Amino acid sequence: MRRRRFHPQGAVLATLVVAWIAGRTPGAAQDTQDAGSIPPPRTTPAAGSPGPPAIAAKARDWWAFQPLRKPSPPARPAASAIDAFLDEAIDAASLKASPEADRPAWLRRATFDLTGLPPTPADLGRFLADTTPGAFERVVDRLLASPAHGEHWARQWLDVVRYADYHDADPAARNASCEPLEAWRYRDWVVGALNHDLPYRRFVGLQVAGDLEDDPMSAIATGFLVNGSWDRGDADKEKLVSDMVDDQIDTIGKAFLGLTLGCARCHDHKTDPVSTRDYYALAGMFYSTRILEELGTKGGEITLRRIPLVPAEVAAERDRHVARLEVLKGRLAALDRLRPPLATNHPSRLELLAERRALEASMPPAYPTALSAAEGGMPGGLFPNLQDVPVHVRGSYTRLGPVVSRGLPAFFAGANPGPVPKGSGRQELADWLSSADNPLTARVLVNRVWQGHFGAGLAPTPNHLGLGSEPPSHPALLDWLAAAFLEDGGSIKALHRRIMTSAAYRRSAVVTPAQAEVDPANRWLARFPRRRLPAESIRDALQEVSEGLDRFPGGPAAADLSVPRRSLYVQTARWDRGTFAALFDAANPDASVDRRDVSTVAPQALFLLNHPFVAQRAGALAERTSREAGPDPGARIRWLHRALFAREVRPAEMAVALDLLARLGGTDAGHAWRDYVHVLLCSNEFIHLD
Repeated sequence: MRRRRFHPQGAVLATLVVAWIAGRTPGAAQDTQDAGSIPPPRTTPAAGSPGPPAIAAKARDWWAFQPLRKPSPPARPAASAIDAFLDEAIDAASLKASPEADRPAWLRRATFDLTGLPPTPADLGRFLADTTPGAFERVVDRLLASPAHGEHWARQWLDVVRYADYHDADPAARNASCEPLEAWRYRDWVVGALNHDLPYRRFVGLQVAGDLEDDPMSAIATGFLVNGSWDRGDADKEKLVSDMVDDQIDTIGKAFLGLTLGCARCHDHKTDPVSTRDYYALAGMFYSTRILEELGTKGGEITLRRIPLVPAEVAAERDRHVARLEVLKGRLAALDRLRPPLATNHPSRLELLAERRALEASMPPAYPTALSAAEGGMPGGLFPNLQDVPVHVRGSYTRLGPVVSRGLPAFFAGANPGPVPKGSGRQELADWLSSADNPLTARVLVNRVWQGHFGAGLAPTPNHLGLGSEPPSHPALLDWLAAAFLEDGGSIKALHRRIMTSAAYRRSAVVTPAQAEVDPANRWLARFPRRRLPAESIRDALQEVSEGLDRFPGGPAAADLSVPRRSLYVQTARWDRGTFAALFDAANPDASVDRRDVSTVAPQALFLLNHPFVAQRAGALAERTSREAGPDPGARIRWLHRALFAREVRPAEMAVALDLLARLGGTDAGHAWRDYVHVLLCSNEFIHLD
């Protein structure tokens, strides 16, 4: 039996983490410098609130909870600070980094990574012709400026915030009162925020408390709080409200802090310094936040809160007309119930009918609305006001303990986490979440963006950086990036640019035998990780290469897979998992998803081989090939390889293609080209990224 050669990969990680911690221990040799104006967090726990003492003691030494400093990169030749950190770990693992990828492979990688779409043959030609310094940087800047950038990266954020366009996939079955019909406005807000490079502090703050600003566009951002996952028709309405609050706390913890705050609903957190009192200090903020107009009857549907996106006087005029019309309808209905019934030409009936027609003719047009949170509790509920709430023993509102002042988690927020001076407290929460004092928020965001480019975060569980998680592979690099991110004013585009202009991002994805044996999971990034495209990019690429993609942005989501729009605008319904997106491992909208699963199952191949949508795209692409490349088969084949794979066709591929087309052609050359194109669209290379 062959004995596998042991390589201490775990020891390399332990060495890096220990060295990073040692550099931060008081009295130890410091290999760090201050990150500009980044102050240390206040981590002194409030009396009686940070959870079990043993957990709090461990937490004080946990990497993610340490004050954020900017480590100095290793003193070694490297293309960038990122590469200095990575190369040090590669050397420590006795690995050799892969050479640089060829330019076509890098262009395809960068274009999909930043826009979710393939590069065009024209893009490829321009890039290959540009041999001047800064060519790679110019491509990155061009892609970051594309509207497609925000559409692609918005989908990654929407995974994290459990976004859905609707609950029910069937438009006829939707109840307008409780369906998030206007959720698309929040989705489009996210797209716009990313395209305009909204500073991350604002990006975070508006989603938690944007309604507190005198601007409906800011209030749209709180669709984050309204478009949650809960059982909307629950007969127990008080439990429904408590589940809504829990969903909001849990999602905020995972999305912004990398903490599983929801675990403290019923008991002190088992691994992190978050107590049940901390949980209900936060819960008071959301019990003091209104996201519903009304709870509805027992077993009935809720009514989501909506705000007008027009001036108040315009909305009021329409509302008055609607109210008067409802009164008239009620009076007509009362006449119809009279016994004996009134004649159809009775003067009273005719008068009411005339008044109704006049009112309908002068009715102002319906005004646009958006889902939005607001200050104040739920009328008719246990906590209808701006108020503190008691601990719910074992998480149940039927067993109430001591009242807890609204405030922030004591261990993380410092010695004085509350009480809230006024309002719900969401503004104070938003300020703390987005503050440079907070050691978690920047780390979490940087880790998510890194995962978007390399397939895995430096810390492997972006939604969970607490004590029960696996430490990062490169802790000093993660801190360096987080500190640089804050120095850049929270510019996410600057972070993309910094990562994508590194030598590590330009490495080949070819795996050497030594890399496969020593580092099969590619933790040290000696090579670029090959990965499958996400569901949305597969569909969008099929549309884009066949000229079937309408780039018109925004608006309500469509149900039809064949709609000529980006997949971001094809509906995500909470109750429908039988979609193309779900087949190719899209996120479950009922939960905050930090990293999608990637499966390889037979139905995926069957879809690509047999679904009418793919056959339609293959036919359209075959027609486009004829227009773009002319009648010569060789020219068509070369154009197809540039369009689908961003590379030149290889001689062996050319020979096989010409032979196949000759054998398939017969009397129907068009059919042969459709089949050949369909084969290329079903290839691994088309749906994978090197």
